Amino acid sequence: MMEGKSCSKKKRAVPHDYGFSDTVFSWSLNDIFDQSLFKDKVAKIPESFHSVGQYFGSYMFPLLEETRTQLCSSMDTISRAPFAQVVGFEESKPYGRKFYDVNVDDWRNRFSNRGKEPYKILPGDVLILADAKPESASDLQRVGMKWTFLSVTRIPDDEHGIGSTSIYFKVKASKDILLDDKMKKSMFVIFLTNITPNCRIWNSLHMSGNLKIIEKVLCTNHGVGILKMIFVDLIFIVLTLHLLMCWDTSCTE
Repeated sequence: MMEGKSCSKKKRAVPHDYGFSDTVFSWSLNDIFDQSLFKDKVAKIPESFHSVGQYFGSYMFPLLEETRTQLCSSMDTISRAPFAQVVGFEESKPYGRKFYDVNVDDWRNRFSNRGKEPYKILPGDVLILADAKPESASDLQRVGMKWTFLSVTRIPDDEHGIGSTSIYFKVKASKDILLDDKMKKSMFVIFLTNITPNCRIWNSLHMSGNLKIIEKVLCTNHGVGILKMIFVDLIFIVLTLHLLMCWDTSCTE
């Protein structure tokens, strides 16, 4: 479906996310609206740590809670969210299960946020695919309502120029989707939020290959197990900047 002109262009893509999108996709609507979902797992971050691994681990659940809150807020304003009707939906076979090529008609509600730029689809956008446009989150819980989460993984690079947004893109779905030809043209995609910054931080927290190097630099004396936060903060910033540079490189490949 996305072959031809659109596929000949350079595309921007989402790199490996260490299971972050799968974790987010595992949440139900009740989970997203549950303010105590991570209550027992989000602890006060200490001022010092026994290892770099402990430091990175202490930020994982706060990051998940921040992502849950972000999705919850987006659900509350879903009636004003940018949306489009699906006109083509096919399995993206080279990429494996749960990956699909999507073609939509014109995006609507692109200018719903006053004082902000019009919506433009980007890798990392979380969308809802539904068989009807929901006016509230409760609509998704109606009997017979079919919907699932999508995460945009790849888009053509500036296919329509400045001020417009792509109608062709690749997505990863939270579950396998089987649609007949009739259903493909009665589905809608609704934008919720973009989790790219969250994903970048998550990736930094899982860069285990760099932990041994950091520990050797900061813990030359293995009997001293306390790493001061100020030093690890600097390392975390360096790793994040490194990841951002890798991200920019992957976007131009």
